Amino acid sequence: MIAPDPAGADVALDALTAFLDGVPSATGLRCGVSPHAPYTVSPGLIQRAVALARDAGVPLAMHIAESPAESSFVTAHTGPFAEDWRARGLPLPPQCRSPVAYLETLGVLGSDLLAIHAAQVDREDIAALRRAGAAVAVCPRSNRRHGHGDPPLAALLRAGLRVGLGSDSVASVGTMDLLAEARAARELTGMGPEAALGLATLGGAAVLHMEHEIGSLEAGKWADLCVFRGLAEAGAELAEAVLDAGPGAIAATYVAGRPVYEADGV
Repeated sequence: MIAPDPAGADVALDALTAFLDGVPSATGLRCGVSPHAPYTVSPGLIQRAVALARDAGVPLAMHIAESPAESSFVTAHTGPFAEDWRARGLPLPPQCRSPVAYLETLGVLGSDLLAIHAAQVDREDIAALRRAGAAVAVCPRSNRRHGHGDPPLAALLRAGLRVGLGSDSVASVGTMDLLAEARAARELTGMGPEAALGLATLGGAAVLHMEHEIGSLEAGKWADLCVFRGLAEAGAELAEAVLDAGPGAIAATYVAGRPVYEADGV
């Protein structure tokens, strides 16, 4: 949802409701609600969208604490986002200590929230996310590419938060490559290859509350597979070889046992 003008809140909420009502349960799709960010959605609409998501029992996600410009917007009503809102005659949201604190005042924080980015968070923010039981999707390549700063991944993990990896979008980083994100996460923390791969698999499953369905190869879970080639000689260094594999090493991928991609000659 992107609707910073309060005058457009009803239209945006009606569209969201119609979308959720229009997805037949037989499709197997799991929909969620995402008010985009503090600088693209009015505070009233954020609260209404969150209430709708919780009433419907669907997941909630929001881009938060991504950049210094976002922090300036929330804390001091300064910077490019604030200038844009003033130029459009939009009422600025209440000032808060941080973007995470802003969501806390709006009642957004909860165990159903996936906080995307969290690059500009401090100790108090991390504590608030942990108290709420929220999860975090870090996007290290996107943050670095746009000069937003690195997410404090080690601190997020030490706090016991559920953490997974995201790419932000193709528009942001050019490729949606979770292995590249895992390599970036390893650079940030010095973690081993198994831990980095864990963020891309069970970590991602946990932030979606789906660790009992996906994220590892176990009986009863979805048959989500990624088949690599050229790794037969890796031996004990298999995790390192998988982590460092490029797109050309992917032979095939499967979701719920169904083929999604097969390389030529496979």
